[in-house]
Amino acid sequence: MINIPEEIKALYRRNNISKPTVKTARLRFYDKEIDLLYPGEDVWPSDDLFPVDDTPMLLVDGDRISSETFVLEQALCDSNALKFGQCSSAMMEIVVSDVTLDVTGKEFALSVEVGDYEMMLGIYKVDSFVRQVDGSKRKITAFDRMRKFDIDVADWYNSLTFPLTLKQFRDSLCEFVGIKQKDITLPLDDMPVAKTIDPSQISGRDVMKAICEINGCFGQIDVAGKFKYVFLGASGLYPSEELHPADDLFPSELEGETLSYYNPSGTTYEDFLVYGIDQVQIRQEEGDVGAVYGGGKNAYTIQGNFLVYGKSAKELMNIAATAYDQISGKIYRPCKIVTAALPWVEPGDGIICYTSDDVIETYCLKRTIKGIQAMMDTFEAQGTKERKQNFGIPMQIVQLEGKTAVIKKSVEEVSVRVSDLKAETEARFAITTEQILAEVTRAQQAEASLSIKADQIAMSVTSLANDTNSRFEQTAERISLKVSKGDVTNNLNSELKITGNAIELTTGHFIVDANNLTIDKDGNATFSGDIRGSNIYGSKLIGGEIDINSGFFSAADDEIYIGEFCTTYTDRALFMSADQYTGMSARASARRFALWAGYSGGGASNIINYTFAVDGDMVYASDIKVTGDSWWAGWTLTRTLKDVYDRLEALESR
Repeated sequence: MINIPEEIKALYRRNNISKPTVKTARLRFYDKEIDLLYPGEDVWPSDDLFPVDDTPMLLVDGDRISSETFVLEQALCDSNALKFGQCSSAMMEIVVSDVTLDVTGKEFALSVEVGDYEMMLGIYKVDSFVRQVDGSKRKITAFDRMRKFDIDVADWYNSLTFPLTLKQFRDSLCEFVGIKQKDITLPLDDMPVAKTIDPSQISGRDVMKAICEINGCFGQIDVAGKFKYVFLGASGLYPSEELHPADDLFPSELEGETLSYYNPSGTTYEDFLVYGIDQVQIRQEEGDVGAVYGGGKNAYTIQGNFLVYGKSAKELMNIAATAYDQISGKIYRPCKIVTAALPWVEPGDGIICYTSDDVIETYCLKRTIKGIQAMMDTFEAQGTKERKQNFGIPMQIVQLEGKTAVIKKSVEEVSVRVSDLKAETEARFAITTEQILAEVTRAQQAEASLSIKADQIAMSVTSLANDTNSRFEQTAERISLKVSKGDVTNNLNSELKITGNAIELTTGHFIVDANNLTIDKDGNATFSGDIRGSNIYGSKLIGGEIDINSGFFSAADDEIYIGEFCTTYTDRALFMSADQYTGMSARASARRFALWAGYSGGGASNIINYTFAVDGDMVYASDIKVTGDSWWAGWTLTRTLKDVYDRLEALESR
């Protein structure tokens, strides 16, 4: 509340147009930003300090102002329930005459003089300068300096060196947007602020709202154009609506303006009181466990405030307790009160109005001043008997740091989600009528999920970094296991399916490493058991022992039988008949082999030997010798042929 002399307040309260109460509005325009030398609310400036130290480029007053077109709207909180942290911009309208200079974008100081006392009503910047039906008139619509915060401050935020204190953080913000602050120490000024978001775009006003919200206050621009932090004062002691206090039983603690006059036809108020806040909850989003301070049921929720992301449970509790001290127990009556203008009353001040049958104790949460000579004030305060869920500032930003534990319960779903935004991990467990689902995710690295349905159980693990995935799926008809890497066409995928009558395996390489069997990626197999089957197809059987017995063919140890013939290996390689009269022998080292054949009869054995030598692609036979009891015994084939030749030659000579 602005401290001005009581005699000046009395002039404003008087509802007449006598000479002492005539009011004069002035608009002083300047080419540059106005820098008021305004020491404080409790020290009203003298002429040598007020309003500026420069001569205005344009002064509009007197007959050039259509005084009853004047409208000034200010709001601390214009929502239907208390929402701390709001930073509303004041709006002012007025119609002026014979102003030919386009003042769009210019700043001006607004004041009203009464009884030779000039009262400052603020600094505003022209948003629009619109011609009226009467061509000589223009309507000025202007806003206070709160709009300086309506710029993108993402570059500023990303350039900060973290961590820093909240005091350093807010000072830096105000310096960046170009606005001065009223000197004050906020309850959480010493709180460390870390980089918890990575915004590509964020409004400066949203950042200031976050600062004010956790401190349990509001943001306003004062009459000197400085940003100030507004806290609601203490309220009345009302134990219940049924026990409305008498003045001698429950004296009011509300500090504020007591109205001696109000307009009954324009004044309305509710029969109920807004219950005081008795609990504070801080959470990141709906369903988040967060931190809760206070044992009541009328809770105020701070949600989505990026300044508390990543805080530990203990830190959140301390912040909740600090906010609780500032916002709890604010009891007031929702109302709308019309009265003579009280321009020294500011948003956030207490209002006490005595009606014919009741006492209205409330706050000035919104006010509208209309007119100059017949200046009237409308004070408003909205609220509900009990609070509903309260939500924080909605911001489309990427969070870098934050921890949440979210529990959701509804008729469709019960779920739990735990997140660590700094570590980029999240776990989720959900139950619906259709399935039970569990998921764990590490961003850009890996994720795993388990899904249980009435007709299926599925489990999947994925490595996003390696582009690999494994999946297990079980139904009443089959069990399926699949492992893949990259594209399904790159032959780096394996799949196993088990059904009632088959096992299907599809893979690039089949590798087994067991005590009794090994198969490497090239297909080489080593085993210790038996092979049983009808056919074996292949090119070679190497090493070990082969034991085969099929009647016509048998193999065991170092002998092989084919019908009546067998082969053995001693000092020679032999292949011969069972009676040893027919056969073949070879000496691998000598590159020689021999065939022999014989017959038995008349008590004598006759054997024919034929020895071969191998040289490259030629086979040489030295001779054939007949052994045994034959007339030919002891003769070789060469000798026999030579003897026959000699005998024929002798006959020829005769």
